[in-house]
Amino acid sequence: MSVALKCKSGEAGEDSVNLMASDGRSKYGWRSQVWWIEAAAVCVGLLLLILILGVVAHTSGAISHWDVKCENLIYSLTVDRDNLRNELDQLKIKSNNMTKDMEVLQSQYNAMAANRDKLQEEVTMLNQTLRSKESNKTGQTCHQGWKTFGGKCYFFSPSGVTKTWEASRKDCKERGADLVIITTKEELDFVSKTYAVTWIGLSDKEQENTWKWVDGTDLVGKFWQVGEPNNSDGNEDCAEVSRSAKKFNDVPCDRRFSWACEI
Repeated sequence: MSVALKCKSGEAGEDSVNLMASDGRSKYGWRSQVWWIEAAAVCVGLLLLILILGVVAHTSGAISHWDVKCENLIYSLTVDRDNLRNELDQLKIKSNNMTKDMEVLQSQYNAMAANRDKLQEEVTMLNQTLRSKESNKTGQTCHQGWKTFGGKCYFFSPSGVTKTWEASRKDCKERGADLVIITTKEELDFVSKTYAVTWIGLSDKEQENTWKWVDGTDLVGKFWQVGEPNNSDGNEDCAEVSRSAKKFNDVPCDRRFSWACEI
């Protein structure tokens, strides 16, 4: 009986030894596995850190490169803006200079035009004086039915007879004369008092707004009515004088008025 127990006891002791040995191996094996896991985790962490640092470095480089490009672009735009401002300033200066030059030229032109008109008036007056003197020297007398004024002879159309401007001039030429040329205020008063409206030898038929007398000389003197000539209907190319206004007025040449001839 005792022997059997010992055997059993011995068997139990062997199992205990086996179990202890098995527990010891298990304990050291797990420690090795944990160590490898920790090492792997550290490596992965280092790799992630390196990757993050690389991404940050690349991003920083890209941002730095973009900043340089932006700065260059801003500098280029600033230079272009400054150049455009300088060009604008130069254009303004040139425009002001041109305006001043135009004002000077206009002033010179006005002075020359005034001198021209004055000279033309003097020439006209001189011609009139010479004709008057020649008439007085030769003892010229006006034809019957003509009137004398200022050393010249005038013919006024019969009362109640009216013609167009061209027909009136034709009548004057057939009488060896032409439509009257008025150069003084006194002559204007003399011609205008006979009829309500009288054709005179002034028109701009050859060139619009260039009024000339029938002898080809330019109009001299400011005998127009206020606001005339205005060419109101687009073809007012001939001039007349009225008894009421005693001033020139432009009207269509096909109207019918009395007329005055001069020789």
